[in-house]
Amino acid sequence: MFSFGKSSSKHKGRIVQRWVFEAKSPLLSSAAAVDIDGDGQKEIIFGTKDGKVFCITEENKQKWVYAISEKVDETESFFYDAERIDAVPATPTIKDVNDDGKPEVLFGTELGIVYCLSGEGKLVWQYRGKGAVRGRILVDDIDGDGSQEVLFGTTTGKFIILDHTGKQRFVFETQASVEGEPAVIREGRTQVIFGNEQGTIFSYNPLGNLLWTFKADGAVRAKPVAGKLLGQDALIIGDIAGVLHCLDLNGVERWRFKTEGAIYGRATIADVNRDESPEIIFGSCDNKVYCLSARGERIWSYETDFWIVTSPIVTDIDGDGELEIVVGSYDHNVYVLDGEGAYDLDYMPGLSGVAHQSGHYTSVATKEAGEHVGKRLWQIKTQGMIVGCEELEKDNIIVNVKTGFVDDLKHENE
Repeated sequence: MFSFGKSSSKHKGRIVQRWVFEAKSPLLSSAAAVDIDGDGQKEIIFGTKDGKVFCITEENKQKWVYAISEKVDETESFFYDAERIDAVPATPTIKDVNDDGKPEVLFGTELGIVYCLSGEGKLVWQYRGKGAVRGRILVDDIDGDGSQEVLFGTTTGKFIILDHTGKQRFVFETQASVEGEPAVIREGRTQVIFGNEQGTIFSYNPLGNLLWTFKADGAVRAKPVAGKLLGQDALIIGDIAGVLHCLDLNGVERWRFKTEGAIYGRATIADVNRDESPEIIFGSCDNKVYCLSARGERIWSYETDFWIVTSPIVTDIDGDGELEIVVGSYDHNVYVLDGEGAYDLDYMPGLSGVAHQSGHYTSVATKEAGEHVGKRLWQIKTQGMIVGCEELEKDNIIVNVKTGFVDDLKHENE
């Protein structure tokens, strides 16, 4: 692995690889980084295609591994890919489910089993349904009774809510596979929101009553994200037709932004350019990272060499008081971008040829002359397609690579 230095003098240091962990099986999603044992240090927890869940320390020491080994009968085996039957497709969820003061680890598999493990990697309970569980599980006290619920969708079109012991409470039929992560919104009223493969976004209340639906342009696998835009509550969610939708909390569309590729990752809402108004940052399979205004207007974009399916991380990675954006691409690279972007004006009217303006760095800006563009600060090459990035600390990012490697990347001053 290698890194590129900053191109701007106000940004110091470099990004280095601290360590690499090899899982010896492909990875399908990002890791979770949580202090699971209360020792003041975060653990890194992730699943693999061959059905293992690893827990490693910040210093790359394996604490435990849980290996799934489920048997299927001859009829069931006809409907499942033998190489993926135990796969853990989504990031494990770490939360105190049973109110014992200790966090548990929850995840689903291609076989449709939801596992709840203790912080020591021991089985607490499991739930077996029908259809793969491909989205990240949500744990939340949706009805405010002091007890957590477990929420997830399946490829048989069901959205399921369990109690904290793994007992089924509600099943919602959606008529199409549910493969994304749900969200709980509590502005005004509590809503459970998720999308399905037919492109329908559903909102239910905690009692299981349907509040509203919205029809997106394509299948919805991205997690809905709520935030304040222009002083009003809003819901941001992308679809695989390449449209980012901004809805109000009643499911009415305010604006949409069209990209040229599918949107799989959750958007991030943050004020990245210090204008006292939040921006929306997201990636697309048109190879670009986008930064939009609260009105849905493009502020800048940055083009990589392949799809972006990960959710952007917004953080001050170098401690300079300004926000950077970290995103992984299928082109094997992690990109650290300046939150403000840069203005690219290569052509000056009245002059022949191309003139480079002060402050413009041709090697780190996209080539859309005469507009605001993304500005690359660092680019770090990894061992394969990047399927997830997770912030360990502000200057420390955990990167999951499809080929089975977990990389720890850290900013350091030169």
